[in-house]
Amino acid sequence: MILVPTSDVQGVLGKKASLPCDIQPLHSDDDVVMVLWFKESDGDQPLYSYDIRGRSINQPKLWSSPTVFGNRAFFRGSATPAVLMVDNVIASDAGVYRCRVDFKNSPTRNLKVNFTVIIPPNRPTIYDAKRRDRTKLVEPYNEGSNVLLICEVEGGRPRPRVTWYLENVVIDDSFEQRADGVTVNTLTFPNVGRQHLNSRLVCQASNTNLAQPETKVLILDINLKPITVNILTKEKQVSADKRYEVECKTTGSRPEAYVTWWKNNRQLKRMAKNFSENNETLSVLSLVPSVEDDGKYLTCRAENKHIQDSAIEDKWRLNVHYVPIVDLKMGSNLNPDEIKEGDDVYFECTVKANPKTHRLVWFHDNSEIFHNEGAGIILSAQSLVLQSVTRAAAGDYTCMAANSEGKGTSNPVTLLVRYAPVCAERRDGELFGALKQETVSLHCSVDANPALVSFHWTFNNSGEQTELPPKLYSSHGHTSTLNYTPTTDMEYGTLACYGENAVGQQKVPCLFQLVAAGRPFHLQNCSVANQSIDSLNVECVENFDGGLPQTFLMELLELPSLIVRYNVSTNRTPPYFEIRGLPPGVSYRIDLYAVNAKGRSDVSTIETVTLKGQAKFTGEGSALGMSPVLASIAAMSALLATAVCGVLAVLYKRHAARHRHLPAKHAPLSEAMYVERAPHCPTPVKQDAESRASSTEPRDRGDRERTARGALLHTADPRDADDADPDIIPSLYERRPVSNGYMSLQRPPSSGKITKLSGEDVRSEPDGGAYYTDYRKKDYRIPLTSSYHSLGRVNKGVNACSPSSATGVTSSLTAHRLRPEVVTTSHRVQESCI
Repeated sequence: MILVPTSDVQGVLGKKASLPCDIQPLHSDDDVVMVLWFKESDGDQPLYSYDIRGRSINQPKLWSSPTVFGNRAFFRGSATPAVLMVDNVIASDAGVYRCRVDFKNSPTRNLKVNFTVIIPPNRPTIYDAKRRDRTKLVEPYNEGSNVLLICEVEGGRPRPRVTWYLENVVIDDSFEQRADGVTVNTLTFPNVGRQHLNSRLVCQASNTNLAQPETKVLILDINLKPITVNILTKEKQVSADKRYEVECKTTGSRPEAYVTWWKNNRQLKRMAKNFSENNETLSVLSLVPSVEDDGKYLTCRAENKHIQDSAIEDKWRLNVHYVPIVDLKMGSNLNPDEIKEGDDVYFECTVKANPKTHRLVWFHDNSEIFHNEGAGIILSAQSLVLQSVTRAAAGDYTCMAANSEGKGTSNPVTLLVRYAPVCAERRDGELFGALKQETVSLHCSVDANPALVSFHWTFNNSGEQTELPPKLYSSHGHTSTLNYTPTTDMEYGTLACYGENAVGQQKVPCLFQLVAAGRPFHLQNCSVANQSIDSLNVECVENFDGGLPQTFLMELLELPSLIVRYNVSTNRTPPYFEIRGLPPGVSYRIDLYAVNAKGRSDVSTIETVTLKGQAKFTGEGSALGMSPVLASIAAMSALLATAVCGVLAVLYKRHAARHRHLPAKHAPLSEAMYVERAPHCPTPVKQDAESRASSTEPRDRGDRERTARGALLHTADPRDADDADPDIIPSLYERRPVSNGYMSLQRPPSSGKITKLSGEDVRSEPDGGAYYTDYRKKDYRIPLTSSYHSLGRVNKGVNACSPSSATGVTSSLTAHRLRPEVVTTSHRVQESCI
């Protein structure tokens, strides 16, 4: 008999396990060809095979018995040693396995593996002495009490160890293994104190190191007794009926201490406010001592109501000076629980004072009440009468008496007024949408006293009101719910809810407007509000919501594939969408919808939007910034412009002095500029450069004389040209003389130069030809008359021209000396210049 080597392997239920098998050949020239796995309990039938006959070691032929491991097993032949990996171990996997290895040259090798499956125990359960699960029971322990806890663990193979820990310290490792398969550890923890608050008691069960132990944690919650109590404000003397704020501080209690105030053996209620923080409680008593309180003890008592005999107290002996004592009662023949709207109510104020009082004041909810017979408020010596009270009169009433010693305030008396139901919320005009055959639930809530209310509902359409059957609605307390199902168009309208209690029926009903609901309408005026290199903002205007709450949706479809790449939804009104982090250079189509419970609206589309370029600035406007270099350049340019203007002014003065005595052939310039004409607005006719140039050519001597008398240089009647220009307003009234030399004089271009104007660049022309051609190129509308240039001032009825004016002046002065001079001007004023 050949002994087969056996190895022991453990696995945890539900975990992974590895069964080793040494497949390394003894000689380097030998190789493994097949590995077979057997289980002794299954006989000689293999349950797993690893076959590399005629195959690469990286491409073996694998087979697993479906009745044993199935697809849970995988053989790793490349591992050292090779292992059979088993996933999700089950209890039936335990047993003795045999690994048979066949080599190409060496004899077959057999190895055995004794595989044990460890079954972890269940999670522990912690009980108290009453068999209550303490982990589910929110009940703290009292300071000084003993803690008895039982930790029970079911199952586990092998049986687990059960241990108690306080934080990370073992406090009890004794356990009992019962025959029913339960392992128990009983912990007795005596005299828990303040130091154990929020400590962790841990019960741990473990039966293997291959898996984490099962644990259950109990946090110790402990009620603590108060440690100190002190009255902080102990005055030597107090005045009767004067209010004092007396503070008492206590520490150490958990939960917060229950603080009470006592005067001798009588507790003072509803007169103190408590504030708690960090195991400290401050109680502030609003004390109004009376003359009878002189010599009595005021006591502040602090206790933890959960712990018996935990009360501690501090006392203060009162030394009281006499002030008025005031007592308020409702009329003796009135039943405070039966007062309803419309009843008369009166109060009686009894005052005991020394000296006598000189003033008596009434208060309603701390607001002073004044005598007003018209409003039904009547004040007499020591009584208050309220006639025909309403629910607004409900609240606390007090009276205050004053003498030379001080003021005394009575006890508050609460007035409860019964009234018929009224709507808790006004919903006039609120719409509810519903489809036909759809049931909508309407909730009607009312305020009433008494609160026991019965309801009925009515329906109104076009003035016809009908009662709704009780089976359509249900009532609970002060709320009624109507389940209403419209079936026809006539069943849409106004639904009214009436409540009724012991006082009476509701006068003004709660109204609900029911309209036909449907899909919302499409969004309007959608546009891209802001677009940058990687973000997009879109805004729209919402439309009708179909009678139901609506939301809004935006989809980005990449072009040209129309694949939805992004979608954004919003509840904001008006709709505003924002997407960031978009890839630049991509074009999108934007589809926008409104959506409610009935579906989505028709699409609103923004066609091709491409993300490119710099991000658009969307911040608030601010002053334009300028760098120091640009500022310096601008300043130098301004200085140069000022200098040029100065030089031009000097040249103008010299020019005026030189030409002060011009020949008589020049007509007064005022006549050339302001010839009386009929009141009509001519329209300029756009002509080419040749026509404008030729219009300035004088025909004969008589033309020159007419020009000197102020006539315009053109062959046709100037009135005809004016009639064609509705933007021209004739100058009819002002005739202001202009000194010689103020206007530049131009000689009409020769015919040869006119020919150049039509086809060549005329920027080199010295006598102003370029002026006309330049404005023809810019498509300026030039009147049919010739223009003139000013040295720096514009006369009425004359348009000043742009930078070419300087050149025009030089050329006109030259023409004045060398050629026959012609005065050219326009009698028309552009509307845009007025």
